[in-house]
Amino acid sequence: MTIASLRDKIGLPSFGQGLVKGFPPEHVDSVEIASGYLADRIREDTVVAEDIDSFIKDTLSLLPKSKRTDVLEHLLAKKGILQCQASAVLEGLAFYVEALTVKETPSTWALKGMAFLQIDRLDEAFNAFERAFELRQEFGVQKQAYLHDLMITWSTSAQLRGLGGILEQNVSEAQRGVEEYLAVSSKANAEGLGASLGNLAVDYNASANLKSALDELNLMVRLLPIKDPFEGWRELSKEVSKVWPKDVSAVDAIREQRG
Repeated sequence: MTIASLRDKIGLPSFGQGLVKGFPPEHVDSVEIASGYLADRIREDTVVAEDIDSFIKDTLSLLPKSKRTDVLEHLLAKKGILQCQASAVLEGLAFYVEALTVKETPSTWALKGMAFLQIDRLDEAFNAFERAFELRQEFGVQKQAYLHDLMITWSTSAQLRGLGGILEQNVSEAQRGVEEYLAVSSKANAEGLGASLGNLAVDYNASANLKSALDELNLMVRLLPIKDPFEGWRELSKEVSKVWPKDVSAVDAIREQRG
């Protein structure tokens, strides 16, 4: 069960679209010095890979040296976006790697994480999101908006991993998803972005199995951070008491099972 299929199963809309980097106006202005045609295509969001290839080959060298690195990085990342949108994810990833070789930017790391999500390589996706977060001060004037979208995407993906593990009865995978979510939550709260964390919910007509799995996920989120075993046992006992029949002795039930 992939992240995408589980997202569709519970009726979540697509997430992470806010991480698709736009071309900063100052870089478009730089491009326009050498190519008004490409600048117009970028502004209209109609640029294609051939436009970029032609510019890099024939025109990039006409830009001031101080502008070339930033423009080249954005153009390569744009080629990655175009490839991923066409479902050529591995090709898109190659362009993100090339762009990051030119200049390491948090937005391209976030895009790389999104690409890994598309092919369900979750550990690599989360590592890329982690690197994007480490470089957050370089998001520039769009920092808060980017961090908001990064936290939604990262935290929701982590929860979906945990939920998928529960549905497939894979305890290890469920725990990895929850632990990732808790780590993201800690970072978000430290940045004052707790409200940006994703919150999974299912429709009222969802299957009982899916509702039960989501309840288990929420319980794991509550219990896993508790380090004190006695406190953890008390919290678990509270949960058990909510569903345990009032007229049945838990001690007798355990003895009966042992007997």
